Amino acid sequence: MLEVNADLKKKFEETASAMRLRLEKRPSPSSLRSIIAEKGLGNFVMCERLGQKELSGITQKGGIVGVDGSTNSAGGPFPYLFTLQQALAKLCISGENDLLVTDAFSPLITEDVANEEEYQEFVKHNLAQLEAKAALLALEKFKPAVILLDGSLVRYKIEAGALWNKLKEEAISQKVLLAGVVEGISTGIISQCLKDALDMDGFPASDWEILFGLLQVGEALEIMPGLFKEGFRTLFMRSSLDPKPIGIDLLEEQQEAIGLVPNLVFTLTPKESRGIPLWLDIIDKSVRISDAVMEGLLHTYLGEDYVEFIKPKREKREM
Repeated sequence: MLEVNADLKKKFEETASAMRLRLEKRPSPSSLRSIIAEKGLGNFVMCERLGQKELSGITQKGGIVGVDGSTNSAGGPFPYLFTLQQALAKLCISGENDLLVTDAFSPLITEDVANEEEYQEFVKHNLAQLEAKAALLALEKFKPAVILLDGSLVRYKIEAGALWNKLKEEAISQKVLLAGVVEGISTGIISQCLKDALDMDGFPASDWEILFGLLQVGEALEIMPGLFKEGFRTLFMRSSLDPKPIGIDLLEEQQEAIGLVPNLVFTLTPKESRGIPLWLDIIDKSVRISDAVMEGLLHTYLGEDYVEFIKPKREKREM
């Protein structure tokens, strides 16, 4: 076991104490629920698992498509990088082929990339565009009833503007529900709205922090229209025993489905899971690009001599 010196122990003790104090200052769930309701931030609603008849109806209308993407990079320091990305659209009805969109690039062949920070921005935007392309292909080929995208819909609006606009228009035109399922909530709008009401030092700044353990299994908080994420309706929900909530985004134009979509997500999510619909988890595992694949591509197409040239010294550590 690692031997920790006295100074490190002191720092860990101070940090742990600060964490405990922050958590202890968190208001009780009942107080938070009352304040959220009084402030008019949203409505607490209980979701219901869809029955066989309702699920069959969705299947008859085209079924459910899940879309997720993956990125992995290999090589050495910038610009000796090679990045592989792919996005997968998968229909829940068996017998249909998956739709896979891929791309591969490097700073050495990417225009308008001057430094590592710009390259990382390019990588982020490119993945969103691949996922939007996969969703558009799914609209055309599968004509589904619902498309579940991994992540906030706002991400596609920001990072894949033109493709997002086309996807949105096509979905509305074809009456296909678009929903973004957010695993890692990063917003802080609830705490910002509650700051004056609670007036407490160290009060949580993240929405997941406020909602952690606040919602019952199957319960959702529908955020009032126009509060944040302009053009979208957003809700947070606890879809499994995991106390950390997930987020769901819907198009403002499809807000009539704000009851159906969380019910569908609740139905598709195993009770003992981390709270993500099983179909998206299946797609995540299918689309993921492993380190072994990246290393194999490098050795095959670059050659051993050049791989040795770009490999960082830290990867040669023996202990």
